[in-house]
Amino acid sequence: MERKTLPNGLTVVFEPISFFRSASFGIWVRCGSQYEGAEENGASHFIEHMVFKGTKDLSAMDIAVKTDLFGGQVNAYTTKEYTCFYAHTLSTHAPEAFEMLCDMVANPRFDERDVETERGVILDEIAMYEDSADDVAADLLYAGVWPGMPLSRPILGTAKTVSALTASQLRAFHREHYTPNHLVVSVCGHFDRAAFWEIIQRYFGGQAPGAPVLGPECGIWTPCLSLREKDFEQTALLFGLPGLPMGDEGRFALAVFSNIAGANASSRLFQRLREELGLVYSVYSYHAAHAGAGIFGVALTVTPDCEEQAIEETLRILRGMKDSLTQEELTRSKEQLKAGLVMNGEGISARCGNAARGLLLEGHIRTEDELIGIVDGMTLEQVAQAAERVLDFQQLALSAAGRVKSKEIYQSLIDGR
Repeated sequence: MERKTLPNGLTVVFEPISFFRSASFGIWVRCGSQYEGAEENGASHFIEHMVFKGTKDLSAMDIAVKTDLFGGQVNAYTTKEYTCFYAHTLSTHAPEAFEMLCDMVANPRFDERDVETERGVILDEIAMYEDSADDVAADLLYAGVWPGMPLSRPILGTAKTVSALTASQLRAFHREHYTPNHLVVSVCGHFDRAAFWEIIQRYFGGQAPGAPVLGPECGIWTPCLSLREKDFEQTALLFGLPGLPMGDEGRFALAVFSNIAGANASSRLFQRLREELGLVYSVYSYHAAHAGAGIFGVALTVTPDCEEQAIEETLRILRGMKDSLTQEELTRSKEQLKAGLVMNGEGISARCGNAARGLLLEGHIRTEDELIGIVDGMTLEQVAQAAERVLDFQQLALSAAGRVKSKEIYQSLIDGR
């Protein structure tokens, strides 16, 4: 693996794999909803859409036709921390596809009519999320535990902020954030290294660096009870506890703990709530690490008549976990994590993304062997310590979307009354 940083701050990582016949590559931009002001919420995601509407030299149809001719895929997505533009094509088409991707990221044209057209598409996307109980519950939880902070804002923005964003605002946002020191280019597979370097230099080598990258302000975790009445057949419940931020070494032990709690079929929550009692349609736990903060969550999808018992069982299981973890559970969890690491690492798109995210978010790349070594060396005591760090039930937050009950009922369940 080869890593270089240009004088203007652009970071590039190449991982050639000569026996492949395809290449995966992308541009990761340190710009997501955490880097937006309140009035520009949704700008990162809006720009993700706009790069496909054309550049100074390519129309939207040109981009669509070229993508089909390449015979691969070109796509993008936005998170709270970054926006990613990526492609996977046959090696023979990789340089041309990469040049198109660079042109799209560096030179989107932000045509006024295209902005209006895409605004409607994004507003429809926001409406679609409002029809998902899980998505509504997630947005409620983030808004409740980090009130007023960038991390609380939805990645898509709101109907109000998206409706107000103009082409000139998007251009200014792009100029500010899409600078070389905010970018990581990652390439993996079988590709012409010289051709890729020439394209990188041509599109980004002469650009001046932008302002230094500052970590987003997260604020202090605030326990909350946030409810949204929606006409869903099932109610989505989401418990939240303060998790660990990106870069915290304890997050590996927390991933092991999450597997034991609810992230797999043999987990305590799944076995008890789904298999033994049949209270829920789905239940799972997870840990999301963000820049400066994190969240340990447990999500349930449940019918209203089973809701109270499901909440009681969930909290009972979580409260009893840190002192009752077993070696057998630890072994199962570690093997599952290692299998995921190995299988993930056998795909070049995953390898490409893992390298880019490691550099963009933490400044280094952890090898597969390094990660497996961390998991193999994990002890029951370390996992229990990670659980101790997050299972502070004085900080418990709960959001619910669907045919919700009164706040008093949820509060009494949380308090164990």
